[in-house]
Amino acid sequence: MDRRGKDNWDTRIMELVSSFETSGETSFLDPESYNDLIDFYESEEQFEKALHVAELAIGHYRFSAEFYGRQAQILLRTNRAREAKQLLQEGLTFNPADFELRHLLSQAYIQQGDMERGLHILDDLKLEADRESMSDLLLTQALAYEKSSEYEDLFYTLQEAIRIDHSNERALERLFLCMGVCRKFEEASILYQEIIDENPYNSLAWFYLGHSLAHLRREEEALDAYEYAFLSNPDFEEAYLEFAELNYDSGHFQEALEAYQEAMERFGRDSDVLLRIGSCLHRLGHHETARHRLEEAARIEPHNDEAIFRIGECYAAQEKWSLAIAFFQKAIRMRADDESYHRALAEAAFAKEDFDLAEQTYHAALDLAPDNSDSWLDLAWFLVEMLRPEDALVVLSEARDLVEHPEVDYAYAACLFATGRRQEGLARLSDTLEYHFDAFAHLFEWHPLLRGDADVNALLHIYRKEVL
Repeated sequence: MDRRGKDNWDTRIMELVSSFETSGETSFLDPESYNDLIDFYESEEQFEKALHVAELAIGHYRFSAEFYGRQAQILLRTNRAREAKQLLQEGLTFNPADFELRHLLSQAYIQQGDMERGLHILDDLKLEADRESMSDLLLTQALAYEKSSEYEDLFYTLQEAIRIDHSNERALERLFLCMGVCRKFEEASILYQEIIDENPYNSLAWFYLGHSLAHLRREEEALDAYEYAFLSNPDFEEAYLEFAELNYDSGHFQEALEAYQEAMERFGRDSDVLLRIGSCLHRLGHHETARHRLEEAARIEPHNDEAIFRIGECYAAQEKWSLAIAFFQKAIRMRADDESYHRALAEAAFAKEDFDLAEQTYHAALDLAPDNSDSWLDLAWFLVEMLRPEDALVVLSEARDLVEHPEVDYAYAACLFATGRRQEGLARLSDTLEYHFDAFAHLFEWHPLLRGDADVNALLHIYRKEVL
């Protein structure tokens, strides 16, 4: 495994790498130098070079369990379990009691799908393990459950590994991934809080706690957790970004903007961050400034369809409909399967009074998302605005067979009134009021004149009393 960060290689290491690559196999190095070379190549993901160095080290230090372990780790990391198993069996002939080689052999069996042998070796090792080693053994056992898709056992084994050793970051990472599959956000949040109670500066625990709380819809607590994550580790870029994104999703656009800006100052300009900054500024009503940030994002990443779409939104907010249409059409050319792009184009075309384009694009949005009630309602609304209530009624009738939404039912009733089918309209309205009384305002959005209709108001009075 890597013993130091990729960005911390000193001059000595770089000179060692340069010398090794010049002299190659003629080098005879001390164990620390071999380890440094393996670390370097692993950190650069040059795994074949790392394997070559480990082979040379084994050749020079034939009885060293360490280098058998280093080479086996790389083979397992690159999904070459059969080769790793053969190598480990050779290493164990010289070091039959070596704990680490036996542990790696269990991992090789598990990676090959031989759970019985892998778990049997783990059971023997548990009799010898200290606290830290036991946590690592449980992590390997958890990976066996993951490979077998036994997610409940996976979660609880990882939980046990972490409770034994709160510093086991690999187990923490796997639990974070597992809690989403198992939907065990509440239990995970309790565990993360236990870790934080012991070590309030554990930035990973704060970060994962933020995720679990966000899934539990405890947004304010999640925001606090993300903030503590980057306050305890100012270089934790992902914590800044998750904090900013959750603020944005919660409608806290100013807070999101400030967090994205701080992330950009700390970690450099990035197309995605500029896109988010532009989106925040747009939401805050600063459309011109937003557009400049979005244009910068698009220059960095010309194929970023969302940046192009957001530029269109800025122009739409300024009622520059021709420019908005042009950018929405460009976004659609880049990504034709996003129904929200088509809906935005349709709305801009309608505002520009290009009704043929609007109708065509409302239909395209509906074709992409027939399970989205908004797609049906948008098309029906357009048809009503075009004084085509009969066509709107056909659309809403089909919608009622495919989606469930109170507004669809109220819109259908309103269109029945608009087409002169008054008795059907009253009957439909009565049924809808019975099940969705609280949403009755939709009726007047679709047909404002019904506010003064005596029969409609009589029905409202009846169902209002029933609700009360």
